[in-house]
Amino acid sequence: MILDDERRAFLVSPVMIVVAGCGADLRPSIARALGARLGAGDEVELVVSRWQWPTLVDDVAERGGVAVTFVRPNDYVTYQVKGRGRVRAAGPDDLALVERYVATVSATLSALGVPAPVMAPWLVPRDLVVITVSVDAIYVQTPGAAAGSRLEPAR
Repeated sequence: MILDDERRAFLVSPVMIVVAGCGADLRPSIARALGARLGAGDEVELVVSRWQWPTLVDDVAERGGVAVTFVRPNDYVTYQVKGRGRVRAAGPDDLALVERYVATVSATLSALGVPAPVMAPWLVPRDLVVITVSVDAIYVQTPGAAAGSRLEPAR
């Protein structure tokens, strides 16, 4: 297993989630995810607004390569996972995940002094899809001496 219990818990905690991919021309694309859940083994499911982030969704559907950064906003502890993604339509369970995520992250950011109008563009639950990421590697990205170091698979 690449993701140990500590990292698995971190990925589904109230963190900001940025998804990155690239097109055939290697031009980067990004999106903010609206929630994460753990899948089987080293899979992580992310809910993304296709309406807001169509280029990223198309890039992942066409090429598959993805990097996802998870940042805890109160202390900037950060991990990035890299792997292969596949896209599917969102269902009712995914919408429920988004509703919980938006409520939790909004409360977390509000407690840190982020005004609701600043958050609003990040949290758009329109035309949702799910990107399932099969994680190949995880990296520490917390600012400091260990930033960029790859974590070894859990044993």
